[in-house]
Amino acid sequence: MTTTPAPAPYPSDPAPRHRGRLVALIAGGAVLVLLFAALAQGCQSLAGGPVMSETEFREHLRHTQEAGANAVRLLGIDPDSVVDHKDMSDASCKDDLGMDGDGVSRDQPSVAWTPDFANDAAYTAAVGTLRKEWSAQGLTVQDIPAPAPGRPGAGMPGVRTTDDRGIELSLRPGWYDGEPTLTADGGCVRHEGYLVDWE
Repeated sequence: MTTTPAPAPYPSDPAPRHRGRLVALIAGGAVLVLLFAALAQGCQSLAGGPVMSETEFREHLRHTQEAGANAVRLLGIDPDSVVDHKDMSDASCKDDLGMDGDGVSRDQPSVAWTPDFANDAAYTAAVGTLRKEWSAQGLTVQDIPAPAPGRPGAGMPGVRTTDDRGIELSLRPGWYDGEPTLTADGGCVRHEGYLVDWE
């Protein structure tokens, strides 16, 4: 009895394999692009962010002061009557890694106001006012725990937010004297030039 040989298998269609390779190549390329983008962003973050021009930095100073002054006005207080000090330095805002080129500086502008509240209840009401007003503006508001007993400002919680320009606003007891202080902090900024004064 003769047996009929089994028919030869049909050759597989090469198209699916080619499509699979093409998809893998495209996916691999996309991953590489994302990795390079993340690396570039990481390098910029490590360097301290983009470098502002002198004009941009002066605008940032103005925005920082305006943001804080507006917060003081929300409390029904004239900001010019309670402004305490302006500062440009912070121990953490330094070029420790030597990333800044010639003509590039780092500064952390901040302005502080010290409203004189009649009592703790008035301070607590001010914290509530800022929480309500900032929330109404669509900003994320965070509570600041009160300093521990025995510390300046003990028992007085604070409140803070960050506006749409990245300026941090807070009302809290001062670190050293416990006096209620409203601060606008513009963050650590790299900029061209060397600012001598802040008008």
